[in-house]
Amino acid sequence: MLKELREIKPGIGLGFLKFGMSRDKVKELLGEPSFIDKYSHSNSDNDLTESWEYDELFLSISFDEAEDWKLMMFSVTSDFYELEEVSLIGLSELKLINQLDEIDLGEIYVEDCSETEDENQKVIEIDEVSTNFWLSNGVLDEIQWSPIFIDDDTIKWPK
Repeated sequence: MLKELREIKPGIGLGFLKFGMSRDKVKELLGEPSFIDKYSHSNSDNDLTESWEYDELFLSISFDEAEDWKLMMFSVTSDFYELEEVSLIGLSELKLINQLDEIDLGEIYVEDCSETEDENQKVIEIDEVSTNFWLSNGVLDEIQWSPIFIDDDTIKWPK
């Protein structure tokens, strides 16, 4: 994997990739994705999202039509990636919460996302840095983050 991509930077990006980059720029830096999917979260116009999967990097990124197809989201699923020089993927819920308290990115909210009684899905959210930590069966298996929003319509793009 690319060592230059290791660092998760809430509100900014991942390694040398930054929120707000164009699809062409990302393709120039990372090459062709393994898979591309386009979908919409609603029935309104200009609400398409294009998701790119880089299987070999355990990385998913997305671009939103409403933001002129700028890079809007990162998702990683490998312990290769680090936040504040700490690898978090694979940690138990308790160890993750303790580590996040130590890093101190903001207030931690835990939400149960399980759809059935035998399912154990949770998300830990830190709204101040637009970051979600997804847990399955008590273990962190995905980190997902977006740029920071100043208000509902205004994004604080990294410089």
